[in-house]
Amino acid sequence: MSPMNMIGRAVLVAALALGLLGCEKTKTDNNKTGAPSPVIAKADQYAIDVLGTYYLWNDEIKKDLVRLSPDTCRMPMEVVKSIRYHEGGKEVDKWTMLTDDLLSFKRSIQGQGLTYGYDLQLGKFSDRAGEYFLVVSYVCKDGPAMNAGLKRGDVIITLDGKPITKDNVYNAFNTYSVALGVTNVEGDHISGKVRTVRLKAVDMYEDPILVTETFEFGGRKVGYLVYNGFDLKSSEALPEVFREFKSKNIDELIIDLRYNGGGYAFTENILASMIAPQANVLAGDVFQTEVYNSILADVWKQQGEDTKSRFSTRHKLSSQDIEVDVSDANPGLSKVYAIVSGGTASASEGLIVGLMPYMDVTLVGTRTHGKYCAGILLAPKDFYTSRYDYTLIRDWGMYVMISKFADCNGNNVSIPDGIPVDLEAKDNPLDGYQLGDENETMLRAALQAAGKTYPKSASVTRSYSKAIDLTPLDHGAPRGILIRTDLPPLSLKIPVIPTSLQ
Repeated sequence: MSPMNMIGRAVLVAALALGLLGCEKTKTDNNKTGAPSPVIAKADQYAIDVLGTYYLWNDEIKKDLVRLSPDTCRMPMEVVKSIRYHEGGKEVDKWTMLTDDLLSFKRSIQGQGLTYGYDLQLGKFSDRAGEYFLVVSYVCKDGPAMNAGLKRGDVIITLDGKPITKDNVYNAFNTYSVALGVTNVEGDHISGKVRTVRLKAVDMYEDPILVTETFEFGGRKVGYLVYNGFDLKSSEALPEVFREFKSKNIDELIIDLRYNGGGYAFTENILASMIAPQANVLAGDVFQTEVYNSILADVWKQQGEDTKSRFSTRHKLSSQDIEVDVSDANPGLSKVYAIVSGGTASASEGLIVGLMPYMDVTLVGTRTHGKYCAGILLAPKDFYTSRYDYTLIRDWGMYVMISKFADCNGNNVSIPDGIPVDLEAKDNPLDGYQLGDENETMLRAALQAAGKTYPKSASVTRSYSKAIDLTPLDHGAPRGILIRTDLPPLSLKIPVIPTSLQ
């Protein structure tokens, strides 16, 4: 259930507690003079109202909301970022954001948008300042990059004929067309002939179900799934993947989440309900518990609402007209191996945390990102009643952190800095193997942990020089997304309309 069109008792309580701070005149947050435009003033008040009501750390930032005064604040998006919750000087909340284009943000989370259909890492030689290159991590099915012949491990040394720098690196994503200079890396130097690959961006859906395979060894069958994002569209495709796994009688699963920065809790629960022991799913056992701020927690307690997430064979998201039945898609797994990295965040971490009390989960890779809170996407129409004129900001919205997740026992091993791994292995797109190849570095480590032995004559994964540093590049949807769409309703009907904005 999504948040209803309301702003009522909870907002009224919050507004009174804040003393309607949005109406105070304060020092502006920038050097510009003059009052904010009517649009910005509305956005200021919207941010105050949402943060004062829904924000997980609303009490902790209460005193800072004066900086969003509709009388003085001309840069509400920047101010929201600056007042997000910090603890001891450390930025705890890196994700809450105000946007003037909520639709585009939603599309990016859904894997839909203008794209070249690849993911890249920034490479540099540690002993050569200012010398950069890009490495392809993976290409999306039927995207411009795949159709042009690009593949994992390809090295890009120029963009539109110019050397790659920190200033132009995002031209590899944020342009309508680009000419790539593509070659190879051998050891600690660029080598091979440079070929030009020209791409035109297209508006497409990037399917996060990238690879599915089944491996058989030692009398067992192990499924392998590369899953790159918990979007809503893939929630309807995942059950077919698991029905196929079930038909092949897999015993264990390797789920590759190294590039999965999160997505929708709805899809996360569907995936969890196909991985968890069937007995726990049929019993509707608790998958995750949630901690909310006192305003929301008190209202839901009074309403007798259950805010826990539970395993289920049937999942329904009325707001999107999605209904998913997984009753025949649980293969009965005995063990799960999760391939993870610093790019494994939010819903991916939530999946691991929620499964751990019920089954054996082994982590292979490097420590996860450490994003342990969930948010909601909130448009003005979802927040205010029709009595409040929000026309000027109808395209705006907020992704606001609303809760912290934990397992059925209230524990969360991703707090504060990510989940540590059981077996270290580093992502190596330069190892010469594609995702799904049994010799690819991280998959090989997971398969060995599962009991697969490799003959001495088998190919050995190629490691890149220690002089090379590789860093994932964030683009599109921000890393660390976990979106709740199943909140209980709030019986709140009284609109709060600040005098300054009537």
